Amino acid sequence: MNIVPLDWAASPDLAAGYHRVAGGLHAPGPPLSPALFRLWVERGWRSVPSETYLAIDDGRVIGGVTLHLFDRDRLGDVLIRVLEVAPDRRGRGVGSALLGVARERARALGRSKLIVEAKDEGFLARRGFRAVYTEARRVLHRSSQAAPAPAPDGYTFETTLGPTPPGRLDEMVPLLAAMNDAPTDDHEVDAERWTTTLVRAYEDTWAPARQTVYTTVARAADGEAAAFTRVFADADDPAGWARQTDTAVLKRHRGRNLGFHVKLRNNAHMFAAEPAVDRVITWNAVSNHHMIAINERLGYRLLDVWQIWELRE
Repeated sequence: MNIVPLDWAASPDLAAGYHRVAGGLHAPGPPLSPALFRLWVERGWRSVPSETYLAIDDGRVIGGVTLHLFDRDRLGDVLIRVLEVAPDRRGRGVGSALLGVARERARALGRSKLIVEAKDEGFLARRGFRAVYTEARRVLHRSSQAAPAPAPDGYTFETTLGPTPPGRLDEMVPLLAAMNDAPTDDHEVDAERWTTTLVRAYEDTWAPARQTVYTTVARAADGEAAAFTRVFADADDPAGWARQTDTAVLKRHRGRNLGFHVKLRNNAHMFAAEPAVDRVITWNAVSNHHMIAINERLGYRLLDVWQIWELRE
């Protein structure tokens, strides 16, 4: 077995082999289509520098590790975005070797913390990692949607397809910043700092990843964007999944049930426009009781539990 760096552009066969090994890492949740896998792994939604190393045996990719190297904040961290081994090669030291590469790179870069998201990962615990954040995945099926509900007094709702319309980028900055209020348990992370340039750069990743994005905004009577939510449908996903991502309400508009109403309307719009999608998956901190209550009211039901693990070197 050899471990080699992956050059995505120069080695499409190796990249395809990596996708075969790791494209289903969220099972039994949605698979990552090739386009989404490359975007999500190579640079992520926030265009973070990354390094990928593949374990190769007899010309076959049998495992891989991808490191995201934050360059705007969290400069002491290395996120292990992927650490996967082919099922028929597990238990033979491949994962340990790939983790060893990750630790060597972290030390070489002067970074003191490794972070990885995984489900029931005894492998990490045995190697000194500590679980710092617990999150649950829930699924909403098309047939289980909540019934339509009247809008709260004083608010209207707008659903758009694709990137934020021209002239609306400024209002997305405080809405995305409001995501920083979500619970993080013992997972110490810097607050995301957004600008209109960063918002547009994030949204520019959607097309190459072949994501159809539905956004619903709640607007107050004075025109202020008070809350928003987003769902991503993958144009290449044959399994009928969509992904619920950010939902946030500005502090001065909380207590009016806007989180429920933006998600209710956004899901209904997406399901009506995407006949091939029959279920939506969402992730929440187990400690985020408020959002979990909203999701269960919408019809989401528990799928499984994951954790974020960290190792301080």
